[in-house]
Amino acid sequence: MKKSLSVIISASMAATLFSTVAVGAASPKSSVDFSDLNQLDAGTKAKFDAMIVTGIFDGVSDGVFGLHDKMNRAQFAKVAALIFGLKVETSRSVSSFRDVSAADPANGYALPYIEALKAANLTDGYGDNTYNPGGEVTKEQLAAFLMRGLNKEAEARSNGGVNDSTVSGWAKGYVALAVQMGLLENQISGTFGGNSPATRDMLVTSSYEAKRQYVPGSRAEISSAGNTTAAKAEIPDEVSTTYPLTANTQAQIKSVVQEKTANGWRVGAVIKLSNASSSTVRIPDYELRIQTADGTVYTLQPSASNASSILPQGNVTLSYMTDIEMKKDITLSKLLWVDVDQDVYPKRETVLANAAIDSIVWRGNDAVIQDQVLLGDWGALFSIPGETSALKYSAVNMSKQFTGQTPTYIVEVQAKNEGSYAETIPNFVLSGKAEGQSFIGKRVEETPIVIEAGGQKSIHFAITTDTDTKLNAFYVLSAESFLKQGQNGPIQYYTGRIGFRLPANDGFATGAVGSSYIFGTPMAFKQMNDFINPSLNVSLEELHVTKNEENGNKTGLAKFKLINKSDKPIPVPTFGAELAGNEGKTYAGSRQTVSTQDIAPGTGIIVSYGFTLPSTEQSEKYQLNVQEVLSNSAYKSTIASYKVSIQNDNDHNSISLYPFKLNLKSWTLSQLTTMGTTGFSYTYKLNLDMDMERDAEVVLDTNFSKMKFELVDSLGRSLGSSSFPFTGTNRLVSGSQNLSFSNLTQDQIQNKVSIKVYETVNTPTGEVNRFITELK
Repeated sequence: MKKSLSVIISASMAATLFSTVAVGAASPKSSVDFSDLNQLDAGTKAKFDAMIVTGIFDGVSDGVFGLHDKMNRAQFAKVAALIFGLKVETSRSVSSFRDVSAADPANGYALPYIEALKAANLTDGYGDNTYNPGGEVTKEQLAAFLMRGLNKEAEARSNGGVNDSTVSGWAKGYVALAVQMGLLENQISGTFGGNSPATRDMLVTSSYEAKRQYVPGSRAEISSAGNTTAAKAEIPDEVSTTYPLTANTQAQIKSVVQEKTANGWRVGAVIKLSNASSSTVRIPDYELRIQTADGTVYTLQPSASNASSILPQGNVTLSYMTDIEMKKDITLSKLLWVDVDQDVYPKRETVLANAAIDSIVWRGNDAVIQDQVLLGDWGALFSIPGETSALKYSAVNMSKQFTGQTPTYIVEVQAKNEGSYAETIPNFVLSGKAEGQSFIGKRVEETPIVIEAGGQKSIHFAITTDTDTKLNAFYVLSAESFLKQGQNGPIQYYTGRIGFRLPANDGFATGAVGSSYIFGTPMAFKQMNDFINPSLNVSLEELHVTKNEENGNKTGLAKFKLINKSDKPIPVPTFGAELAGNEGKTYAGSRQTVSTQDIAPGTGIIVSYGFTLPSTEQSEKYQLNVQEVLSNSAYKSTIASYKVSIQNDNDHNSISLYPFKLNLKSWTLSQLTTMGTTGFSYTYKLNLDMDMERDAEVVLDTNFSKMKFELVDSLGRSLGSSSFPFTGTNRLVSGSQNLSFSNLTQDQIQNKVSIKVYETVNTPTGEVNRFITELK
């Protein structure tokens, strides 16, 4: 079974991508060169162009791309090798598969690429030492292969999978993750169609997304000796040199800092001392000195908080610092451990050890990582320099938020414990680096985070920059401190050595954009999410965007249903929601005021979010991000992301106002005039006959939506409005009812009055009105 599964997965390599690849062409082709691509929308054309111009795809004939042609396994092998940057031995002419031959006129060209896939551990063939190069590919096979290419197989296998009868059991996890990451989409019917043939248009768009999200070096490859090599790009750990000071005591340099001050320089070092004996030893009585390139030597003072002894087989961290009053640049070159014997005259000095430090000096805010090996790409694994730890880290997501008028970058870092014991994440931060500037961030989670052996968790960093700053990298900084003798508070500072670049798109739409959402289906949240209880099903029931003529903008209203599937009450989570349009503009949702604190077992509630959009926003489909509020801070992190189409507003016969379905069967508006002591008063009464259906699973909150009826005269002027609830006194009911309007803005009877119907929701920022229909 394992063999056939692997074969099926590699079948996803089948793709009739191209008949030829443009090599050495006089000018690169683009979508305009193919007649069957003319009708694509601009966004899709851009993806096709990116793949065509680079030679990954070409047409099936001159002027025809073959948009809906099927793919085969040989054709996709070549594209996959190019997408994932595999090492291809183009001169290879003998295959390890018995059905792949360089002499094959149809598929022989793919032999080196097929072998590259095998070497990269992406396929072991179709069974019985065959590859089946001419075989077709299904959608679910394509999904599985892409997950393997992105090094997501373990994550896919641990995924709960899709509840979709059109997807084979073995592929459910692969399909769920591929859809969640935005590589493939469901059909119009809402199902995936796992066994339907994968076509060239699917391959282009999925390959584009896979190439965009691919982290270089993230696959396990097989060496010529048959051994599996490193699985993910990693910033190399620095080899720590040990300096023996006594028979049982060794020193390692954790960090060296050189920072500008008002009078010159502040120079410091952090040293780790270890005790190799079986008994407690005192800290050796030595001086730590620092030497500049011109031979000048300065003695560093020990921190008042330094330990005085080291436990058996233990280690301690010691801090040293001094101020150098010299307003010219200096270059630190060596660190010296010196034993000073004061009992003889003249005193005797013995250098116990010296270390070259010119390559590890951190120059504070002026520091720039020059060694490109130590500046990895986004997503590369790294360890914290100077820490003895089995924890590995990688940046996985970034968003740009605003604190007042200034931007703040929220970077999510995933930490994984590859050791055998539980570990606590050490005290480190990220710094945003721009040209000539550094911006020290802070960790959002303030409490210690412990990761069990084999476990992983996410931590978040907030880096606030100037308004016009363009970051180019993030540096990994360790927090250090030094306590002067006689002082109450320590000097806090940071040192670093490694960093990583921003994601290719500058992080404005990082992470996987999810699949096209099917209304009413439970949302899948990212792993390691502790914000949404796993027994709580969260689904989007409605998303409407309507014109707000009074304010000259548009109003968006999203309705989430939260269902408690457990046997205990679950607190209502206060998650955030935002919409992003086609042009990348993002709109934050204002959460409805909710009085319900807990959701009872077997029941659900509705939580609405209102959005204010400009009248120029023309998107019919939005990216909906559901966000976790981080550690009671103002910062948020996306935990689910989907492409969502707005719902068309129905006429009065079919109004969706979840959990209600309304049918305004008939209505009559009557005008009443009353003579009072101060003159005439005017009242309108609406006789409304309405059918109501309701989802009984949902319990209405006291702040649930209301229906607002606004009277409008023939010139479009508002005469007045009244809102009616679905709960409590004067609630709307199924059947005939009379609704009164008073406190009108006009003091005379109007003819040709129409009624605008809205759904209205109260939020902390004001009332959100969704226009539904107009009764005339």
